[in-house]
Amino acid sequence: MKEFMYCFQLDKMTVFEVAFYTLNTNTTPHFSTSAARFIRSKRDYSECGQAQERLLPKHSAARRFYDKWDRLHLRDLTPEEYAEMTADIETLKARYNYIEDVRDCFGRSVGCYKTSIPFYEVVELSKLTPKKAQKSASREEKPCLI
Repeated sequence: MKEFMYCFQLDKMTVFEVAFYTLNTNTTPHFSTSAARFIRSKRDYSECGQAQERLLPKHSAARRFYDKWDRLHLRDLTPEEYAEMTADIETLKARYNYIEDVRDCFGRSVGCYKTSIPFYEVVELSKLTPKKAQKSASREEKPCLI
């Protein structure tokens, strides 16, 4: 299973990070998420870390992802969970601007030396015009499954 780091732009001030990587002396990669809101100057965060419940908009794709996968925070993933999670990440990629880093390994324990997406890259991501939410099909447009 490839290790990954994603940073999704929710709006001009808020980002949501999803990661699966080996940290320090861990022998296997673990899954985690975090959220952050910038201060106005974007030189730092006003709130960050395990702030998903406060920062992720209710009923958003990011919040649905967090609600579904938070039970596996800092845990190993089975191959089936990994496949399902990466499919769910494709939904986030379609909805939000993002930074993606996928590789064989991260972290010092395996000699790869990268443990986060650089702050300046996150700032540049936050400057983009956020993608608009797509309207779901109206009731008349949905196929009937009888």
